[in-house]
Amino acid sequence: MWNRIALKEDSKSLLRLNYWPFVLVAFIHMIVSGSGANGIAGRSSRSGVSSGHELFRDSYYGYDEYRVVNELVRFVLPFLGLALVTALGMWVVMIVVSIFVLNPLEVGCKRYMTMAREVKPQFQEMGFAFKNCYGNIVKTMFFKNLYIFLWSLLFVIPGFVKSYEYRMIPYLLAEYPDMAPDEAFRISREMMTGNKWETFVLDLSFFGWNILSAITLGLTGIFYSEPYQMLTNSALYLTLKKTHPSFGYVQPDDNYYFQK
Repeated sequence: MWNRIALKEDSKSLLRLNYWPFVLVAFIHMIVSGSGANGIAGRSSRSGVSSGHELFRDSYYGYDEYRVVNELVRFVLPFLGLALVTALGMWVVMIVVSIFVLNPLEVGCKRYMTMAREVKPQFQEMGFAFKNCYGNIVKTMFFKNLYIFLWSLLFVIPGFVKSYEYRMIPYLLAEYPDMAPDEAFRISREMMTGNKWETFVLDLSFFGWNILSAITLGLTGIFYSEPYQMLTNSALYLTLKKTHPSFGYVQPDDNYYFQK
């Protein structure tokens, strides 16, 4: 069984050796794997305000409710339609960008952090997925996120468990970009068998750092906890790879990263 404290101590030492490059890569990873806020600006029209009382007033009975509703629908409905179309368009664009740009970048960032445990990688490693089996990486990451989402519809907990089962998929793709999707899912499941709870505890050990990052508006995360956590996770991948050498691609002495 791997040792959580040893992984974290080793990662802290490595972070000190090459601090600023790790901060930059972790910052990019925070952007591509996090959620952005999308706002839709509302607009208002003041035409006809000065004659508003006359617009809706009936000669004998005061305000004509039918005319009020009719005018509100006539003026408001186009804006609601525009807002809906805009929101839908932004949602579609974000999904497309996530599938074809952000997911490959996430794989590249994980590749950089994993390589950094043995050599000093170039920043161009972050674009690795765009030049190596791009279509396969896009497809595999898409199905990974889709399956987690669908499992999450079943009272959330199954999706949470599946997120740990599939946790090693980006790391496997970062090392073996031509790995078939079903193979990536199978190997990730096997690597995480018996390790999901310990990995959850590992994540929980960063909870205080995450709270501090939220309090400091993300500054602590950018400049320390995010690169620290990414390096620890890459160490976990390499450790599990060594202790689970029996399935095809993954061998304890495999130096695929450094054969290129």
